[in-house]
Parts: sequence; C-alpha cells; structure tokens
Amino acid sequence: MMSIFEAAWVIARRDFIATVYSRNFILFLMVPLIVFGATILVSKAANEGDRAASQPVVAMLSDSATVQALTIARQRLVAGTNDRVFPTLRAVAPAENVAVQAGNLLADEQGGYSAVFSGTLEAPVVTGPNKINESVGSRMQLLVDEARRTAALGDASATPAAVPIVRVVTAQAAGNLQMIRRTIAQGAQTGIFMVTVLLATLLLSNLAEEKSNKIIEVLAAAVPLDAIFLGKLIAMLGASLVGISVWGGMAALAYFFVEAMNDFMTLPEVGPAVGWPIFLVLIAVYYIANYMLLGALFLGIGGQASNIREIQTLSMPVTLLQVFVFLLALTTLRSGSGAVMWTAYVLPFSSPLSMVGLAARSDSLWPHLVALAWQAFWIVIIIRLAARLFRMTVLKSGSDGALFSLSSLAALLGRKSGKSG
Repeated sequence: MMSIFEAAWVIARRDFIATVYSRNFILFLMVPLIVFGATILVSKAANEGDRAASQPVVAMLSDSATVQALTIARQRLVAGTNDRVFPTLRAVAPAENVAVQAGNLLADEQGGYSAVFSGTLEAPVVTGPNKINESVGSRMQLLVDEARRTAALGDASATPAAVPIVRVVTAQAAGNLQMIRRTIAQGAQTGIFMVTVLLATLLLSNLAEEKSNKIIEVLAAAVPLDAIFLGKLIAMLGASLVGISVWGGMAALAYFFVEAMNDFMTLPEVGPAVGWPIFLVLIAVYYIANYMLLGALFLGIGGQASNIREIQTLSMPVTLLQVFVFLLALTTLRSGSGAVMWTAYVLPFSSPLSMVGLAARSDSLWPHLVALAWQAFWIVIIIRLAARLFRMTVLKSGSDGALFSLSSLAALLGRKSGKSG
C-alpha cells in the first residue's frame, strides 16, 4: 500500500496536470497581466490629473510688483522643496471693489480658486474659507516673508553671495537604513499577500465539482483522505508557482529591457538585513508556507460547502480574513514590541508575512528556523483537522485515524460514570 506521501504525490500530479494543461489556465495567467497593466496606466493618468486638480490655486489681486515678488519667492522656495508644496499663483486684474471680486472668484467653479490674495507685501490679505489655513494660509505667509526678506536685503544692498555646502558622504545613516528596510519589508509582505489572495482563494471551490460528481468518494476509498488534501494543496501550490514564474519572468524581462536602454544595471544601495540572496530565498519559502497554511484552511472550509452558492458566500469572509492577517503582519514593522506584535509572530496565519518583515530588519537567522518549524507543524495540524472534518461531515464515515477517537472518548466517559455509580 502506498504511503501518505506517495498517495499525495499521485493526487498532486493528477490535479496539477489537469489545472496547468488547460486553456483556462492560460487565460488565468493572462488576465492578471492585462488587469495590472491597465491599472498602472489608469493610475498614472489619474495621478497626473489629480496632481493638477488637488493643488490649490490662489488668485492674485495685487499690483504687478507684488505679484512678481511673490512669484520669484515661490520659485526660490520650490527649487529646494517640491512644486506641490506651495499653491499655484495666478494673477488676476484687480477690480475697483476687491472684496466683491474676491467673493466672485471664490464662487467661480470654472476658475477653481481656493483662496484670493490681495493687498501688498506690507499689508497682505488672504480671503478664503477657514479650512485652507493649513494648506494655503501658512504657505502664503512663507511666500510673503520670503519676498519681504529679499526686498529688504535688496534695499540694504546686502544680498549675501551663495555659499556652497560641503558634503561629507557616509556609508549610511541609521534612520535612512531603517526607513528603507521597512519599505523593503512592506513591499515583500504586500507581494506575498496579493499573490496569496489571487491564488489561494481558488481552493475554496477545489472540491465542489468532485463532490458533485462523487469522484471524491472514489479517491477516499483508494487513498487516505489526508493524502487527498495534501496532494491538492501541493498541486495548487505548483500551479501558483508556475503563475508566479511566468509573471515574474515577464516583469524581469521588462526590467532588464528598461535598464539595458540605460546601459547599466543597478541594485538598491541598502538591502535587507540578511542580505538579498537569503532574503529572496526566505520570500520564496515563506510564500510557500503562507500558501500552504491559508490554502489548507480554505480547502477545509470549501470542503464543507455543498454548492457554488455557498462557496460564493464564503468568499467574502475568507478575503476579510486574509486582509486581517496582512494588517496584523504590518504591525511588526513598527519599532518596539508588544502583545500585538508577538501575536503576529506566533499566530500561524500571520507568521510568514511577519517573519518576512523581520528578515528585512534583523540579520538573525535562527528565528526563521523556529518559525518555519512552527508553520510546518500547523500545516500538518490543519490538513489533518480538515480531512477528519470532511470525513465526518461530508463522507459520513467513521473517525478511524483521527487526531482523537470520539467513540473511544465516549467509551472512556461511560466507564468513568459506571465506576462512580
């Protein structure tokens, strides 16, 4: 008789070939590329539109000298910061009644003014709602101060010459290092989370068709039920790795093409604490662990559904569970420690994502060995529990080989009650 691993391999090979060698799988690979590509293009176009639409515009109802002084001050300050830091200044010819004209400009939806500046540098006036104090009022104050300071230095003929700053270049700063490594960790966690959401949820419906066709009963009669669950997990994991290889290969080709156009290849100056080679290996290992943990849970949940409608009903809470796990893992990127952070490391479903974040920030390797052993333990537990629950609730068979025997427990309790009587 085949061992559980040999039987699981037979099931895995059967499901993998049936999944990968199909036209639907090619469509499955192409759709995310099309969706992500379209999303990037739409997001880029939307960002360009939002950049212009979200930047406040201030109407300048002042004389030409004041408008020019404020414009020059804005150019000087923007050169050292960012154009979006300060509102856009737009000169408007002032009317006889500036107060009435300011009200009309603020009410003009086509002009889209957030505030109106009037008066001079010695007596500036900003007209607008109270909520623009932070975004416009304080920044206009900086522009006025800069313009008045420049004018005062010019009148005194004491304009200082530009002094170049001497730069002392160091290898790295602790604050910058932590920030970059936190970004790397968050990117790795987000990547694993997105791919798992995209692929692991498919396991909810994995048993639905075979249950309706009675195929699962034939398989259960031939091989252990644990082997069926393990084999299906391995098959879907293999299919997901094929998808990741295709998507990653296309992304790598696009990256190499772009960099080849620049005639050089660059890597970030700052890498994860464990180093890029080990970090990439850990990402792959933790993705497999994350997929197996959530996949075993979803396969067990989906195995209890009797039709597609119930599976669709389960999709939302399952997705919310993944989002909760992702948010819990993000708490480990903060400095310090606490109950929530240790919960993220210990909870098996959030442990892979949390440990990826740890790998980016700490160079210790022994916690990963402990975490992987802990996650493997829970993979076995969840598979066995899901298989026993499936056998008892769906196949309506006995509990032979379960984690514990209900009949033995009942008999034990019966003997104890008889002795006490």
